Amino acid sequence: MVPQTVATSSQTSAPWGELDADEKRQRLLDVAKDVFTEQGLEATMPRVATAAGVGVGSLYRSYGSKEDLVAALVIRQLRLLQTEVALAAEQKDAWTAIEQSVRRTAERQSTNKLLRGALGLTSERRDVVMALGEVSLAWQQLIDRAREEGTVRSDATVNDLRFIFAAARAADEVAPGGGDRILTLLLEALRR
Repeated sequence: MVPQTVATSSQTSAPWGELDADEKRQRLLDVAKDVFTEQGLEATMPRVATAAGVGVGSLYRSYGSKEDLVAALVIRQLRLLQTEVALAAEQKDAWTAIEQSVRRTAERQSTNKLLRGALGLTSERRDVVMALGEVSLAWQQLIDRAREEGTVRSDATVNDLRFIFAAARAADEVAPGGGDRILTLLLEALRR
């Protein structure tokens, strides 16, 4: 049975009418993430509005369509990933930063089916493509630094990381823990 509402910490914060437009959008994103995680991307906009404790009109004023809402969720997650990669790049050793970031990202991907589905639905949108590009640039800068340090293959690219993530997801489907094993093997192959 699917519950009618999803409890979130944002529902206990300031009343809706006291929030500015950005705070309303963020609250709606928090609730939508919970609703879509629990009920799948098939959950309707009215269901998200109900879970947020607002009218559907309020939801549509913030996000003109369900695709806009899903894209905003994807972009927010991609920006968090970009920030994480940029922070990892501050480590002294670029290879260690790559390895730790790849492992953390792969772990999240193995448990976050929502993001993968949401990205599939919105990957053609210009705003999502731009956010993906920013993440790719952050990864590439880290790879370039590792290449300069001599710790990564000279032909390494961001696409190699994408292949590693895809292989880890596929390996987990073959056998529990398979993703960790393939990560170890492929990261070793990427290392110089």
